[in-house]
Amino acid sequence: MNTPSISLCMIVKNEEPYLAQCLSSVRSIVDEIIVVDTGSTDRSAAIASDFGAKVIHRQWDDSFSNARNRGLEGATCEWILWLDADEVLDSNEAPKLKELLTRDAIREHQIEGIELLFHNYLDDGSMERSYVLRLVRNRPEYRFEGRVHEQIYPVMLQHTPNLRLGRADVTVHHHGYLIRNIIRQDKVKRNTLLLRKALEEYPKYWVYHYYLGTELLKANELEDGIAHLNTALAHSEGFTLSVIVSAHRYRILALGLMGRYEDMVEQCSASMAEFPEFTDLYHCKAEGLIALGRVDQAAHVLQEALNMGPAPEDYPSMAGYGSYLTCLELGRCLAACGNEPGADWYFTLASLMDSGTIIALTKSLSNGSEAGSPDVSVLVGP
Repeated sequence: MNTPSISLCMIVKNEEPYLAQCLSSVRSIVDEIIVVDTGSTDRSAAIASDFGAKVIHRQWDDSFSNARNRGLEGATCEWILWLDADEVLDSNEAPKLKELLTRDAIREHQIEGIELLFHNYLDDGSMERSYVLRLVRNRPEYRFEGRVHEQIYPVMLQHTPNLRLGRADVTVHHHGYLIRNIIRQDKVKRNTLLLRKALEEYPKYWVYHYYLGTELLKANELEDGIAHLNTALAHSEGFTLSVIVSAHRYRILALGLMGRYEDMVEQCSASMAEFPEFTDLYHCKAEGLIALGRVDQAAHVLQEALNMGPAPEDYPSMAGYGSYLTCLELGRCLAACGNEPGADWYFTLASLMDSGTIIALTKSLSNGSEAGSPDVSVLVGP
């Protein structure tokens, strides 16, 4: 069977620091590279040309969708992959993506798009995991919409009501959430202006309120950010699960940043009732309880999170929640309560889990065992 071909489509503006690394990560699996440059004054276009890319110069018109769609118009391959310059396909996993497209299941199940596993790196050293649609069949009717935070999935759904997506454990390392990159591109100011303009044009496109809310939180405009998140959640029919639970989490984090810890804990409880498998909410509640001096209650909430394990893969969740980071925070709580043996125990579990050792807890704080003394079995070690 012939291997399906892939077009990489990108839009860039002054991405010289990152573009070569991104293109190097995919060069071995893509059949053509199309780069739409919206006004670079650095070497972005020259770097793209060095990789054999077709470079299209296009004047910026305040629309990410227009720029992306210009690249899609020039794509000639069977599948389209799109990346930003601050995203890197894992070099060890990249060949799996090409191989995946040859499988009979892709054809038999009429898969129209594939979600990839994103690792979003944050400045505090943490990392969020989420699956994001980044590979779709090249069809003329599949085009992006939206000035900013552009989407292709709703358009695909309009044209293919029984749309089926696949999911691949092929990792994309994303560094765009790092503060230095947000400042470099002045992303918050740019996105806020575009989102306000978009809402003037489409006041009932409710998901824009979610995106505007998150941008306002980054700008420390917390009250306005929460207001837009509330508006989005009040009209969330048709939103993806990822957007809905993220809106809950961002709203809770904003309450914490405002020092409204009682409200934070109360909102956590309400959100946990709606999404009991979303482990991140348990960590948020523990954070609020710790701030209120109720460390013993925080320890029990973290124990619940540990018993649950990591959130299901449909949730955009922080890596380590429900496993080693939960153990680490639980150890800190027990240390603060004066339970040094218990703290040491959980610090040890955190180290084992972080190293890849699989742990099975057979007792917990919540089932009557002595705090800090659960029995464990090390089942498998790498």
